[in-house]
Amino acid sequence: MIRKAVGYSRYSTDLQNERSIEDQEALIRKYASINDLALDRLYSDAAQSGASILGRDSLLQLLADAKTGAFDVVIVEELDRLSRDMEDLAGIHKRLSFAGVEIMAVHEGVASTVTVGLRGLVGQLFREDNARKIRRGLSGRVSQGLSAGGRAFGYRPTK
Repeated sequence: MIRKAVGYSRYSTDLQNERSIEDQEALIRKYASINDLALDRLYSDAAQSGASILGRDSLLQLLADAKTGAFDVVIVEELDRLSRDMEDLAGIHKRLSFAGVEIMAVHEGVASTVTVGLRGLVGQLFREDNARKIRRGLSGRVSQGLSAGGRAFGYRPTK
């Protein structure tokens, strides 16, 4: 029996390439084909941080659809596409498991409690570390008398 699958993809900010979703979906399609999964639907959230599930309408719809038994498997490129927050990733895994839905990551295989715990921790640490580095970089720009807010359109810089 071929299992019914859906895919989920996400990229974090509008500064990233919009093709990221298409590239993730191509990997998901290939993974489904190789693993004899009937890919039924692709969910995606563009320019949405993995820091929280709030505001991620497609992910929330995926979770709602899982409750109805609409599919058996969720395919993602990596678990951090679902969330970069330990609590949220564990909660997503728990809700999907309770609904009888398995998470498969293209580069990691079937998600287990151990992989969800480890990837949740690593994802959250990466996100927090990245935020500190961005703040440090912006502080450095301000201390040099430069703008930390990007280009100010309609203005000319003066020394």
